[in-house]
This record gives sequence, structure tokens and C-alpha cells, in this order.
Amino acid sequence: MTTLKNKVETASSAPCPQIFLRQSDPLPPPIDGTLRLVFLGDTHGRHDEIPLPLPDGDILFHLGDASDGGNISEMRSLVQWMKRNSFHRERVVIDGNQDRDLTLLGLGGQLKQDFMAEYEGVATVLRNEVVEVADGKMAVVGVTWDACQSENFTEAKDSVRTWSESTAKEEKKVDLVLSHMTPYVKGGGRGWHGSKRLSHFVKHINPTLHSFGHIHDARGVRAFNSDITMLNCASTWSNPVVVDYCPHRKRALMIHCPIPDDSVKDHLRSSKGLKECLAAEGEVL
Repeated sequence: MTTLKNKVETASSAPCPQIFLRQSDPLPPPIDGTLRLVFLGDTHGRHDEIPLPLPDGDILFHLGDASDGGNISEMRSLVQWMKRNSFHRERVVIDGNQDRDLTLLGLGGQLKQDFMAEYEGVATVLRNEVVEVADGKMAVVGVTWDACQSENFTEAKDSVRTWSESTAKEEKKVDLVLSHMTPYVKGGGRGWHGSKRLSHFVKHINPTLHSFGHIHDARGVRAFNSDITMLNCASTWSNPVVVDYCPHRKRALMIHCPIPDDSVKDHLRSSKGLKECLAAEGEVL
């Protein structure tokens, strides 16, 4: 008989995470020795429609587009919603293309109002920089929308280089890259042919995970290569994406990313290298 302990050991030694895509797949309990990461994105002012309670976890991420059409009241509402409903140890956020007053662009395209300042004291805002979370167990790079739109990732690259050189005694690895924009994934299917320069940047950094949103109906999981797993975490009026990440092994052991049941077959056709990782019907770690 397969026990929970055996299942965890199997997951720990597997070449890819166990993936739960079906709406009927319940969220498995956390795997011992992992960090539970909870991802939101593209809430567009409708965060009150996200099912509660939020999954427990170590870190809550929001991947941009908290507001819709540059409405700062929606950003402020999300921040208060986070304070009421998120009991995670840490919160990390980046901006999206809607997280700005689209009517208040100054000369040279400079924003006159910083929407992301609303997160002060509630979440860590990443602007082309690296932060270590979970007591230094995990390194996260957050890329701004401006960098994605201009396809200029120089500032983020410089931040990673400075961070990686800060301790010469040990080799440092970025675990997770966050962006709002979608990368280009060859053969990824509809909604996965985004920015090639973003993909080149991610390949250069070589994280274990790249999480993003922007294209709402392309939510799902793809293998970018043998090292990097791509996650579209657009949670537009849907459940968050949850990942159990092993900081020791530097890889995800479980990904819970429910999508519409009628999209699962299309997802599998575009998920080279991950089909064998899909949990069997009704199977739970």
C-alpha cells in the first residue's frame, strides 16, 4: 500500500513536481521540508471574488494588476483585503500594466503617482531587485512592468550579479523570478508566445521557477527547459496557485493550479516534459 510517507519520498526524488490541474483536485497538505508559496495575480479590483480562506503558506505573492484601468481605490482595497485575509509570514508583490494611473503620464512617460507605495508596511515591493525570503532559504527576483514593456532587463541583471557576488564563499542561485508579462515558451500553446527577451533574461538567471500572469486564459504550467518551470498564475476570480518548494533541493515538489476542466486536454498537449507529472484523477499527496 502506498503511504503518505512513501508518496512524499517519491515526490522528493521525482524529476518534476506533481501537478494538480483539475478543478476537482483538492489542495494536498504541505510536504514536510518545503516552503508553501501562494500566488495571486490579475485580480483587477475583484479580489473579493477569490475563494476564502486563502491557502495557508509561508509567502503570499501578487504578480500585478491589482487594479483595473488604473483605479487606485482598487489597489487600496486589495491592500486592506490582504491585511484581513493573508496570514502568511511574508508578502511579496510586483506591479502590472494596470497598476498606474493611465491618465497621469508625465513628460517622457514618467508616472506622477506611485500606486505601489500603497503596499508600504504590508508587502515587499520588488522593482528589478533581489530579495531573500524565508530566513534566507529562498531568493526571489521581481521585474517591473516598465522593464518588461521596454524589454530592458539590465537593472534586474545588475541586481542579480551584485547579490550573487555579495558572498564569495558560496554559490548563490535565484529560486524564483516574478514578472507580470508572459514569456515566450516554444510550443507552449495559445497565450504562451510572449516576450522572447524576457525568456532570454530568465534563461540567463536560470531560476527553478518563473511565475507571471497577464494572459488570463493561459493559466497553467509549462516546462521551459529541464531546469526551469514556468507558471502562469493569473488568478482572475479563481483560486490561487500553490507551490510546495524544497529550498534544499532547489525545486518544486507540488504545484496546485486548477484550470477549467475543458482546458486540461489542451494544456497537456502543450506541456512537453510535464505530462507524466499530472496527478491521477482523485490522487492527493
